[in-house]
Amino acid sequence: MLQPINEKYKYNGEYTLVDGLSGTPNYRTGRWIAFYKNDMELVVDLKQETSVHKAWVRTYVEIGEEILDVRSISVLSSADGKIYKELKTVDYPAVTSKDKNGIYKHEVDFDTVNARYIKIIAKPEYKIPSWHWGSGRPAFIFVDEVGLE
Repeated sequence: MLQPINEKYKYNGEYTLVDGLSGTPNYRTGRWIAFYKNDMELVVDLKQETSVHKAWVRTYVEIGEEILDVRSISVLSSADGKIYKELKTVDYPAVTSKDKNGIYKHEVDFDTVNARYIKIIAKPEYKIPSWHWGSGRPAFIFVDEVGLE
């Protein structure tokens, strides 16, 4: 992890994101980890150059608990783990008062690349919108799994 996991919702830490266990609509079970006041930024070391064409991130949204969805996901690749090239960034709309709580899988497709290292950056809602009781505060993002294909 290149950015810290929120201590209150750290559970099994970064391993949680690749343990193959899906979270449920209860974010306190230990199957979700949270990021607060910072991005989720991680590097996956594939151990050898591997062909990749998609990255995905599963998030949980609980609007009343200040857990909002990601605003963007960026995927970058590297051969050496030092110099990264952006493959794609996808922006997502801000959560509205009419959106539903739930689990969302965000897929980022890009041209096939051969890389050893893949960096995934998920950006949160840095300021909760004015319609929400927590207006102006940073939102949490909760993630249970990330994957590459």
